[in-house]
Amino acid sequence: MLSVFFGYDENAILSVDTYFNNTYDEEWLDDPFVKEIIRMVDHSEVQGRQCILSDVLGQIPPERLSGGAKALILMYEEEDFYTDLIVCGANCEKLILDMAQQKDISCSLSGYDVSFENLGDREHPIPVRCTNDGTLMKTREEFILKMLEYAEEMRL
Repeated sequence: MLSVFFGYDENAILSVDTYFNNTYDEEWLDDPFVKEIIRMVDHSEVQGRQCILSDVLGQIPPERLSGGAKALILMYEEEDFYTDLIVCGANCEKLILDMAQQKDISCSLSGYDVSFENLGDREHPIPVRCTNDGTLMKTREEFILKMLEYAEEMRL
């Protein structure tokens, strides 16, 4: 299940690039789901543990992946990775919901960058928990309404 705290949380990791670059394990790039994250978020293909082929940048090391891809990889690979979803864009939403069906993920949201368009569809029937008040959001509309309810707390 995905649990979201609406508002700025000083415990959330905001410097995903630095965190990833100093903690990732090359073996993660062998995992088919990590390859899917990189393909869907960065439109790039893993060629090897130190080589990713990007349509825009050419051959790059894992350290040059986008912040969104790095955040998702960390959510997937680390049990207690806690970040603010402000580092993710709409292109990360489906994968976050996919992961949340397999494991518990907790994060904060201090901005309006994600709204989980696919929340409540056939592929993503599991609700998202609001940790501010414990309510469950089953649809994108419920998620947006809850986000607006805590809008004042979402400012940095």
